[in-house]
Amino acid sequence: MIRSFVSIGSNFNPTQNIKQVKVLLNKAFEECIFSGIYRSKSFGFLGPEFHNLIVSFYTDLSPEALNILLKVMEKKLGRDESQKGFSSRVIDLDLIHYGDLVINSNGLQIPSKDITEYPFILIPLVEIAGDIEHPVLRIPYKKILEGL
Repeated sequence: MIRSFVSIGSNFNPTQNIKQVKVLLNKAFEECIFSGIYRSKSFGFLGPEFHNLIVSFYTDLSPEALNILLKVMEKKLGRDESQKGFSSRVIDLDLIHYGDLVINSNGLQIPSKDITEYPFILIPLVEIAGDIEHPVLRIPYKKILEGL
């Protein structure tokens, strides 16, 4: 079993959509650990603020299979093709960390560059996994946050 971390974001009915995605994730994976919810302004466009959090769980799925499952969950909650890039979205689920794996292919970048670029990803990650090391930088996430 590999410990995985997924970022969750929503700025369209975020309270409802985050509640629904938590139900889906808890059904799909045992022992989900959720960070608190962090609010941030929309980035790259004008829109309602985002609600962001991180979930951690163990899985036997490959990163590719896990990513496909996350995209199926997004669609189940109403995300469509118009919700790409810098835009409002019902739900956004991104695999950001998968054990010690380092990969950048087939649309997957693990660890995600978003971890070090966006505080709304790093802060909730540190809340639930501050002592885990970034697989490339070999620095605990809490030290990365301290350096910002």
